[in-house]
Amino acid sequence: MSRNRIEVPVAPARVFDVLLDPYSSPRWVVGAQRIRSVDPGWPEPGSKFHHSIGLGPLRLSDSSAVVEIDVPHRLRLEVRFRPIGVGDVVFEVEELEPGCVVTMAERPRAGPFWQFWNGLIDLGVQGRNELTLRRLRREVVRRTERAR
Repeated sequence: MSRNRIEVPVAPARVFDVLLDPYSSPRWVVGAQRIRSVDPGWPEPGSKFHHSIGLGPLRLSDSSAVVEIDVPHRLRLEVRFRPIGVGDVVFEVEELEPGCVVTMAERPRAGPFWQFWNGLIDLGVQGRNELTLRRLRREVVRRTERAR
């Protein structure tokens, strides 16, 4: 399982404003290319957003679903990028004056990607998620400054 942490200089609620906006994810999730649609009722547990992910011309279209939500502390998603795999991504946001700490944990759950998961793949996912969290922080700070 890959686990990354980053400090963000804003309140947890501001982080959740971005986490719960699927249309913002292509700006901060490494590999996200576009959001195709969002289920009514988002972000209720079980609701999904439908996305395209990939690098360059290689693209998969699938969905991510809310498994668990406790605003502004925890968001657990089932992320799908079939036929390659299905995984769990958990964001935990902990208040830390004067801002917060965001932890992102990702683990594979099903599919070929899960079967071949090893230390080298984990290291690559950890690097990707480090960049994802840096982009998340930048997006949260940008929105916070724009709101002022």
